[in-house]
Amino acid sequence: MDTLRLRVHGRDGGRAVEASGELPIRTGFSKTQFRFPLQGVWWVGVGATPHTGHRWAIPEEFALDIGKLGGTGLDHRGDGARFTDYYGYGAPVLAAAAGTVIEAVDGIRENPSDMRQPSESQEAYGERLSALQTSRLAGGADALAGNHVLIDHGDGEYSLYAHLKTGSVLVRPGEKVATGQPIGALGSSGNSTSPHLHFQVCDAPAVLDCAGVPMKFENVELPWADYPRPIQSGDVVIAR
Repeated sequence: MDTLRLRVHGRDGGRAVEASGELPIRTGFSKTQFRFPLQGVWWVGVGATPHTGHRWAIPEEFALDIGKLGGTGLDHRGDGARFTDYYGYGAPVLAAAAGTVIEAVDGIRENPSDMRQPSESQEAYGERLSALQTSRLAGGADALAGNHVLIDHGDGEYSLYAHLKTGSVLVRPGEKVATGQPIGALGSSGNSTSPHLHFQVCDAPAVLDCAGVPMKFENVELPWADYPRPIQSGDVVIAR
């Protein structure tokens, strides 16, 4: 299938009318062969699965939110009130493929009060989070992505590494990077509910003004999958 054709029948002042249009269907994955941007065993809390939050926004519809789980099955120790409670916080973030850095933003403060507080109900936090996200939307791309790196891989494909730890960004715009090169550290800046890496691939050199591209990785194993497949929300990923 390469086209979706839509035909609509209706009435206009009692007169039958008809309109039609076509939308192209693009299939397949990225031209770039990526490696997972973290090393070791990780948990993808939010992926491209249709019922999750990423699918409502075109730039991030195939994005991954990646964290690390501990022995309790949670992504943090203790009450999770501090960034350092989170098992993934500060982990090296790696360039998923070779390319040229076109954006590198650092210095955006991480705010622990943005996270759900130990005494806060899920409903109360949801209301507070909605207000926070609305204010960040008004602040534009940097307010949403926080500290981040955007890399041009050629072929119209760009990878974004968002919510990085303050002061951790290691690259500059115009710098060439190699696959697997450290570019920053996992953090919780920008529109982040807790420390994690937001990773996405887009078709334009922008955080928001682009369309997401489905990714394929050459170095991942999904231990709970019956066969190799794209990463889904909730997957445990082993990146070698």
